Amino acid sequence: MTASDSVAEQHLARKRFLVYQLPYVVLYVVAIGLVAMTSHDAAGTSVYWQSFIPVVALVSILGGWRHAGAGGQPKWHYLLRQVFHWSALVLAIQLLYAHDVQDFLNNEQDGFVTMYLLGLTAVLSGIYLDWKMALFGLFLLLSGVLMAQLEDNAMLLTVLALVGLAGVAVSLLVRSRVKHHGAEPASAS
Repeated sequence: MTASDSVAEQHLARKRFLVYQLPYVVLYVVAIGLVAMTSHDAAGTSVYWQSFIPVVALVSILGGWRHAGAGGQPKWHYLLRQVFHWSALVLAIQLLYAHDVQDFLNNEQDGFVTMYLLGLTAVLSGIYLDWKMALFGLFLLLSGVLMAQLEDNAMLLTVLALVGLAGVAVSLLVRSRVKHHGAEPASAS
């Protein structure tokens, strides 16, 4: 193997890494926008959060797909578990917004509740499948806490952007340590 082949492989590995991280970057960017909308005017944002659920579910499914079937089970078992996992969230939200239950929540609480449920579901998905999804779920949960604590929308967005950048930095740090030690753990990609 020549030096130019090694450089080309490293370049390809970097491109592949960036492609794998792009869906998570999109999640963070969209989530920051939704948090800003919810912080500014929470009434009516639940619809946007609910529309975001399939995107998060798709990224979760794709994030764990490479490791699906590693335990000897067929990949369709993984896919079925993911479908049940994310369907449980949709069902919980539908039950929460049923007419009888809706009397306990007002329009401003709907967006927060949906965001918290999505964050919790993402954390649980990340615990079992892809640690980056767990970081994203923690980001959503922290966003809800910060919304309750910070009245200044600009400060909220600054803090969220810093937390999002910290998530990307952690991902890069884990990647460099894995590469340095020569072995990739099952959920490190």
